[in-house]
Amino acid sequence: MTTRRWMILGASSIIAEEFAKLAASAGHSLILVGRNSNQLGIIAADLALRYAIQCEVLVIDFSQELNEILAYFHNNSEEIDVFIAFSSIVENLSLTPENIETLIQINGLATVQIINAYIHKVQSQHRLIFLSSVAACRGRAKNSLYGGSKALIEKYLQGLQQAADETMHLTIARLGFIDTAQTFGVSGIFYASPPKACAKACWRASYAGKRLIYHPFFWRFIMGLINRLPFFVYRKMRL
Repeated sequence: MTTRRWMILGASSIIAEEFAKLAASAGHSLILVGRNSNQLGIIAADLALRYAIQCEVLVIDFSQELNEILAYFHNNSEEIDVFIAFSSIVENLSLTPENIETLIQINGLATVQIINAYIHKVQSQHRLIFLSSVAACRGRAKNSLYGGSKALIEKYLQGLQQAADETMHLTIARLGFIDTAQTFGVSGIFYASPPKACAKACWRASYAGKRLIYHPFFWRFIMGLINRLPFFVYRKMRL
């Protein structure tokens, strides 16, 4: 039997941690990747003890040099599945030359480089889940650069999906409001899904062969309506 391992990128986020628990409970070993070594170490120790699985930590700053993680794909013979949960979130009013460069590096360049290295890793099958956002569906005055960076990766993955055979499983998860530190106390949030429910939806979607999901699911209908609004109406909404 071929050994498989889930690589969780951005593993200190609450959604990623919940997904890691699902993978560990299914018997998969883990690689937790992120920049906070102390937090990753605590999560890894808990998962290894709780689920009796191997849990490795790889400390990477996605805004910096990526050679270590790219080399990991090239040099490691284990079968790896990938969950991409890292991103830089900056609203338009807070953009500066420095954080613009960081956002594009993390959400764009680093994400594409990692996906490209992964899909070219020689193994019997590939399974990847990318956490996108409903912000990718239509540019908002509030966060259009962030949304655009998510849309960039979505378009790239859609092209890979078009060329994929039955061994390549690529899932895009467009997330609405999730109950995390980023949404806590923010006005205008009418429902925030628990991170555990989000992780479960991503897990089920991947193993069901879904190419795209919305979570919570009703965002499919909300964004379907918003995408069809004439611009003069959309402009007045200032979402």
